[in-house]
Amino acid sequence: MMNDVTIRQPGLPLWRHIAQVIGDEIGAGRMEPGAPIPSEHELMARFDVSRHTVRQAMARLRELGMIDVSQGRGAYVRKEVLQHTITERTRFAKNVREQGLLPHNKFLGGEKIAATAEIARLLDISVKDPVWHMTVVSFADSVPISVGRLFHPAKRFPDMLRKRRINPDMIDVYAQYGITDFVRRSTWVSTRMPSEMEAQLLEIDVVDPVLVSQKIDVDADARPIEYNETLFSGRHVRLHFQTSEPQQGGKADREPPNLPGSVLDGP
Repeated sequence: MMNDVTIRQPGLPLWRHIAQVIGDEIGAGRMEPGAPIPSEHELMARFDVSRHTVRQAMARLRELGMIDVSQGRGAYVRKEVLQHTITERTRFAKNVREQGLLPHNKFLGGEKIAATAEIARLLDISVKDPVWHMTVVSFADSVPISVGRLFHPAKRFPDMLRKRRINPDMIDVYAQYGITDFVRRSTWVSTRMPSEMEAQLLEIDVVDPVLVSQKIDVDADARPIEYNETLFSGRHVRLHFQTSEPQQGGKADREPPNLPGSVLDGP
C-alpha cells in the first residue's frame, strides 16, 4: 500500500508533486509493471486535490513513459518494453525468445494482387507483376507487438500464401524455395498515429504513436524477396539499431539507456 506524502518542495506545483511521488513509487518497485494506478477519486482523496490536478499529474507520468492509459482499463504502470534489435540478419522470433518471451503470429489474411509502380520498384519487378500481399500480427507472449503487411513476388514464390498460412516461420518457408540465407538491405523508420483498426489490433489507444518500420529483404544474390511495412507499438517496443558487432564485455550494448524525464531535464 502506498504511503501518503505531504511534504512538497517549495514552489513545486501540486500536479508535479503528485507525479513525482507516484513516479518515485513506481521506480522503487512498489507498483509492479501492469499494476493499476489508483483511481482519480482515490488520488483526489489521498492528496486532497481536484480532479483537474490529478489528471495533470497522470498526463505528466504518461509523457515520461511511466504509465499507460487505456480505455476500459484506466491508468496502469507501463510494462517493460521489448527490445527489437535491427541488424543485417534481424529475426524477430529470435529477438523475442532471447528476452524470455514466446513469439507467435496471427495470420490475418492474404491475396494475390498486381504490383503497383511503387511495389514493383521496391521488389525490382515489373509493374502489374503478381505479388502476394499478406497481413500478420506478431505477439510476444500474449502482448501484440506489431502488425505488418508483407509483399513477395508471386512468380518466384508461387505457393507462398498457402505455405505461410500453415508455417509462421519465414526461415522455414524460404528454405522450401531454396533460400538458406537472406539479409535486410534497407530500413526506414518513421512515426505516425494509428488508425482505429490498427490501435485495436495492437491494443493501444489511437492517441498512442506507432513506429513504422519499412524494410527490404534480399537473397544471397541481392535480389529482393520481401518488402515489409510493420507498425510497432510504441508502448511495447524499443527499436535498437546495432551498427557494428558488440564488443565482448561491452555493458552499454546489453542494457538500453534509462535516463528518465524530458531531454530538457538534467541527469
